Amino acid sequence: MPAKSAPLKRSADARRDYRPAAERRVEIIAAAQTEFVRSNFAGARTRDIANAAGVNQATLFKHFPTKDDLFQAAVMQPLIEAMQGMHGRIKEYETAETAEQMGKLAEESTIRHLEDMERILPLLTTALFSDLESGRQVFREQLEPLIRARGEVIAPLAKEGLSSEFLGLASFGMMFAMALQRWFSERGEDLSTTARQFNQLYTTGFARRKPEYIASQK
Repeated sequence: MPAKSAPLKRSADARRDYRPAAERRVEIIAAAQTEFVRSNFAGARTRDIANAAGVNQATLFKHFPTKDDLFQAAVMQPLIEAMQGMHGRIKEYETAETAEQMGKLAEESTIRHLEDMERILPLLTTALFSDLESGRQVFREQLEPLIRARGEVIAPLAKEGLSSEFLGLASFGMMFAMALQRWFSERGEDLSTTARQFNQLYTTGFARRKPEYIASQK
């Protein structure tokens, strides 16, 4: 009777390299985010993303059949979720019963808005500027509705004469600029200080006194 062959044993390296599929997916997405930010959509190569994630291309394509699928998961979905979170937190203002509660909620919400904007800034610019046509689509279908919705929530809290469209754009624009400053400058202020100034500007404006040409329009 022939001797039974010994069962094949996985090497220590193979056992150590094993990771659950969900963990692999997270690692692929993280590597893809870095590569898309560095090279944009057109320049990013799935081979480089796979190497950075420590997998082969077959494994990458098992999780994400196309580069576009990977771009959606790595760039667009986190961006959309962050923007929706920003919008959703504004709804918390409706729970405030006093001016003090409103101020506290506004500061906490603004800090989280700024943290989110700083975190997603590279993904946002990648989504908008990797390709002109796809960037236009991203703005019109994903970003613009969220900016508009943000303005509509802020509008009831604002002074007369400011449209919801303007308020949404102004709020988003200021946060975008502050995120840029925190990314590229060493002079970034503490987020609490920035949030208080942001909310002060929103609630009282920045002019020391009301200009005569505005007063005359009343």
